[in-house]
Amino acid sequence: MAKLKIQHTRTGAPGFEAGATIVEDSFVSPTQINGTNIGGTGGDTDQTVPTIRIRFLRAVGAALDTGYIITQKGSQKFEVNNSSDANTTVVSLVNRQASELTAANTATIVANTMVITGSNLANIGTGGGGFTNNRTFAYITYATANVAGNSSPGIGYQFSPGVGGLGTGFLTGNVTVVAINSATNVTVSCTDQTVTANTTGRIQVTNQFNVKRISNKYVLDWDNEKWRYYLGAPFSSGAAILSSQPGWQSVVLVRVDNA
Repeated sequence: MAKLKIQHTRTGAPGFEAGATIVEDSFVSPTQINGTNIGGTGGDTDQTVPTIRIRFLRAVGAALDTGYIITQKGSQKFEVNNSSDANTTVVSLVNRQASELTAANTATIVANTMVITGSNLANIGTGGGGFTNNRTFAYITYATANVAGNSSPGIGYQFSPGVGGLGTGFLTGNVTVVAINSATNVTVSCTDQTVTANTTGRIQVTNQFNVKRISNKYVLDWDNEKWRYYLGAPFSSGAAILSSQPGWQSVVLVRVDNA
């Protein structure tokens, strides 16, 4: 994969564009989805277009930071800047949830592959009254008609429940897909908690994976599957977003979080 371009600003030379502030390398494709260019770049969040967001840990025991990429140092290594100060850190991407980062100078970039607007939750080993205490696994079942984006989550991908306020009280925290039971049913692991069964389709979830490598056009997941991406808002209008793609419309886009 090609090296990641970083957008930057310069001041125009004397004569043409004299004194103008010019943003360079801000995007790599003129094609847009809902007003956002396909692909993305690193760069200061004060500039005019969205840039790739990265979450990182500077030192063991330090607070988790969110920032932006200043420059690429290797295939999975970047110099990053926290959005709120001028300090920089060189970090490496790892296959961990942001909340699981415990090693110094590690980081994650998250890609969202699908949003399920309505899904059902079932406990594994249901107790009396439909409740199970202190469970670390659950089933999530959904209809393909409720899926926007890629409809085939993979093992190791993460579900973030409660998007948009839905699902509150049913399952909390990020959860990870550990088994594919059918085209519309997966087993997920979760933090030790009371899992509340739900059969009314109220739970909305986002399916995510951690990025292994990223260029201006593509991301790789940790199974080395290649995806095109953009830095737009979360999927919100179902297949209409994907149908706006040009000749490669059969390729599903993923959304990388922007800084």
